[in-house]
Amino acid sequence: MLKRLTWEQVRELLKSLEERGYAVLYPEKNDFGDWFPRQGIPDNWPEDFSNYLFPVLREAVLPSPEPVFRIEDYSPVFHSYGRIAFFGVRPCDATALAYTDAFYLERLFRDKHYEKRRRDIFVIAVACTRPCENSFCRTMDAGPFAGRGFDIQMYPVDGVWYAEVGSDAGREMLSPYPDADEGHLKAWKEEVLERFPLLDREKLRYPIPPSVRKFLADRCFACGGCIWLCPTCTCYNERTPAGMDVVVREQDACLLSGYHRLAKGASLRPTMEDMMGFRYECKLGIGSCTGCGRCSTTCIGYAAMEAYLEKAL
Repeated sequence: MLKRLTWEQVRELLKSLEERGYAVLYPEKNDFGDWFPRQGIPDNWPEDFSNYLFPVLREAVLPSPEPVFRIEDYSPVFHSYGRIAFFGVRPCDATALAYTDAFYLERLFRDKHYEKRRRDIFVIAVACTRPCENSFCRTMDAGPFAGRGFDIQMYPVDGVWYAEVGSDAGREMLSPYPDADEGHLKAWKEEVLERFPLLDREKLRYPIPPSVRKFLADRCFACGGCIWLCPTCTCYNERTPAGMDVVVREQDACLLSGYHRLAKGASLRPTMEDMMGFRYECKLGIGSCTGCGRCSTTCIGYAAMEAYLEKAL
């Protein structure tokens, strides 16, 4: 289902979500030029918004750290931010949300902590019109338009907002608005696609050659920055903080040696080259990379996707 809205109708839609108990968040630039989510109804769509450097959508469903259960009686502890409607989610982050949904909800178990927070999230993705720095989202089928992970996806086309339904909740919210003709939107999409690089995906398949692993390993400082900013990283560790009676879950980084350590100091992946192989197996072998480019933006040693693409292509 495709709808056609004016900007004032978009604001009306966001106000309807507020009336239903959602805190509406939209992108706003701070005094230092960084984008952060702000609560409220925007007066205008920020035309220069590319994407948040920090994956705030993932943090809303997968906070780190988070309490999971009490030690005394093993009773669960649930942490929630309340109902949130994200307006302006970029397609790469919407696609990443679909990946984390699959990890926590669609395997042999359903993570109750994740599930409770996920039910409170309403996602309004906005299609990109230009690529971000270091991004290759089109190559990874995660941009400039999302195929999943959203309730509504909007396309800003020549002063008109086309709205695509992605869930039953999205269908309900869009039902009052007029239907749209897909012809004009299709032509606009074809024009936008030409602005986004399309790399040879066949050359990105795992495993990566040993020479490339060594090139990346020699440049990695094991700071973990790429993992903290990756919207699809789902690995975690659990611990009991000193003086507390709860077990907390927190994100873990596969490029830190402790992640792979076993009893008596043994390690599944003792070298940085082994760790690099493991990381790229996850991102390219399993296929959880969205091409957002955040890892390259934060890497201080030139060991992230930008460097890998240089060597692979």
